[in-house]
Amino acid sequence: MTDFETEKAEGEQIRISLVLSKSCADRSLAVPTDPIAVPSLTRKKGLSAIINHLLDRKVVSDNGEDDDTVSSDSDDEEKLPAIPFDFLLNNKLLRMSVEAAARKEGLSLEKAVEIQYFPARNAPEGEGESEAMPDWISSMSYCSNILITGNCDGSIRFFSDGDALNQVHAVKAHSGPIKCISSCSFPNQSDNIMVASGSMDHTLLTYSYEKGGNAALHAVYSGGHTSSISSVKVTQQNNEFKMASGEWDGRLCIWDIPASDNDDFSQAKKKKKGSNIATEVKEVSPKVFFKAHSQNISGIEWGVNSLKTIITSSWDHSIKTWDVDSQNNILTLNGSKVVTCLSRCHNSDVVATGHPDCSVRLWDMRTSGTNEGNVFDSSLRPRYVVMYNSFHQLLFVIFNLLP
Repeated sequence: MTDFETEKAEGEQIRISLVLSKSCADRSLAVPTDPIAVPSLTRKKGLSAIINHLLDRKVVSDNGEDDDTVSSDSDDEEKLPAIPFDFLLNNKLLRMSVEAAARKEGLSLEKAVEIQYFPARNAPEGEGESEAMPDWISSMSYCSNILITGNCDGSIRFFSDGDALNQVHAVKAHSGPIKCISSCSFPNQSDNIMVASGSMDHTLLTYSYEKGGNAALHAVYSGGHTSSISSVKVTQQNNEFKMASGEWDGRLCIWDIPASDNDDFSQAKKKKKGSNIATEVKEVSPKVFFKAHSQNISGIEWGVNSLKTIITSSWDHSIKTWDVDSQNNILTLNGSKVVTCLSRCHNSDVVATGHPDCSVRLWDMRTSGTNEGNVFDSSLRPRYVVMYNSFHQLLFVIFNLLP
């Protein structure tokens, strides 16, 4: 801190009101909301120290240790340990001084600035560093306690989810970087997984993987895509596997995933000695393909409990619902930003989208069942717009609360 900043911190103050976030279940962490004056350059650590002091807990110094200089009384040793907190100012994480953040948000300093707080999450800890990947991880999927990664070196890697994350298998699948990956367990066979991967080399493949074994090439999908494959989604219902894939130019393809020779989709047992490729690899043509968007398709989700609808998102700022049989656009919702990713609620057609402006937007794509063509249901509109950095944790919480 410069001499000027030190002088300013000591001389100028700003009034704030500390409010415990409604998302925090432990209401014992609430402090009085009466306005208090703090140095204008106070940041996250300073605010945490203030709250811990108000809660009569130990105060953490800048070096991360308990500050014994705050009180020399023996009672200080009996105080509860300090809690690190995170802060929201105008629904945005506070990552600068209070005054700078308030001015950036255009808030008036004539009245107390309201700051919400909640316990901060500690960074995940592991037993040492994991093995470095040979190239970037470009896509991930999780199924039946197996983490599957697609890498820019064209390989698919499988990791077991136990006490530690250990690589159990790897297969060289593509000649170019893998841009998307999706997985789904086999009916009544949780140890068998169907994995689909799309690459910048314009190829789309499915592999069958059995826990404790190897990944066998199941089928090659051709005749549908003419550019880089950027999104893919596999689903299964009633012992039937379906797959949808999207490419850079906005084309959407629907595929029927073929059964194995034993008609149960399990991993092919007959393989050439020393090879991961099954003796008979099927080549599949698309069931249908059509131009769904004017730009890159960034996300695909099948409708909940249905193989008849597909939800897609794109860099053209839109989210669309499609009828698989007729290829009609049932619903189109247009946003103001590029859509970079898409995820659906586990029990309804409410979707979350990610955007370059660091926002997560929730959209209700549910239709009444009577809409046809491009009819728009006026009840369908963005439900939430949230500014948040802990992307996956937020989606997990919200999606499990939605009806």
